[in-house]
Amino acid sequence: MIGKKIPGKLNNRTVVNFIDRMRWVEKRIRRNFSANDVTNRQAFDRLMETPSHGAFVLAGMKSRELSPKTALIERQSELRDMSLGKSTLDYSGCEVIAVYNMLLRYDGGSFKVPLPDLIETFENDGILRAGRFGVSPKAIVDYLRLIGITVNFTMDETDLDVLGYFCDHFILTVMNDKDDIFRQVHTFYIKKDGMHFTAHNAGLSMRYFSISEIIKALPGGRAKAICLIGVKEEQEEHVL
Repeated sequence: MIGKKIPGKLNNRTVVNFIDRMRWVEKRIRRNFSANDVTNRQAFDRLMETPSHGAFVLAGMKSRELSPKTALIERQSELRDMSLGKSTLDYSGCEVIAVYNMLLRYDGGSFKVPLPDLIETFENDGILRAGRFGVSPKAIVDYLRLIGITVNFTMDETDLDVLGYFCDHFILTVMNDKDDIFRQVHTFYIKKDGMHFTAHNAGLSMRYFSISEIIKALPGGRAKAICLIGVKEEQEEHVL
C-alpha cells in the first residue's frame, strides 16, 4: 500500500512545505465561502449558550460547571454544524480549534478571537483542498505573527522537548499513524502549567511531563510529530 511507503521516504520539512504549497494553490483559486459566515455565527452563538457539556467536556468525564465563554473545546466531534470551506469542523477543523483554544489561554485571553472569525481568516488564507484537509501549519504561524504574537516553530523532532522547556503554549501537529500517511494528521493545543503539560482536543485527560510523553500517549500509540508551534507568555523568541 502506497500510504505505508511514503512516511519513511519524507522528512518533516518536506511534508510541511508540501502542505503549504497546497495552501498557496488554494489561495490562488479564490473560492467564495462567505455563505458559511452566517451559519457559523449562528452555530457559535448556540455553542456559547450550552454550558457544562457538549464540546467542552471530554468523552467519559462527568459534566462540570463550565462557562462556554472561557472553556476550551475538547470534543471536536460535537461541531458538526459549523463549516470550514466545503467541509465541517468536526471532520477537518482541528487546526482552527487549536488556535481558538490557545488564544483563550494566552496572555489571559487578551488575544481571544471568536471561532467564526478564525474560520473566515483561514478560509481566506490557510485551508487545504477547500477545507477538506484542514489548515496549513505555516498559515497558523503566519496568522499568530500577524496579530502580534512571537512564535517559535520547529519541524525537528529532537527539538520538541527543548521548545517544551522554554515555552508555555503549544500547537502540535502529528501524523496519526507514522507508517501510513493516509491516516491523516491531527493538530491540537497543549498548555504547560509548571512542569506539567495538558493536551486539549486530543482525547487525553491526564497531565504529562513532556511533549514527547503526550505523543506516545495519543490514541493508537502510533503518532509521529510533524511540527510544533511554541509561544511564551513573555515575548521572548528562541531560535532552534
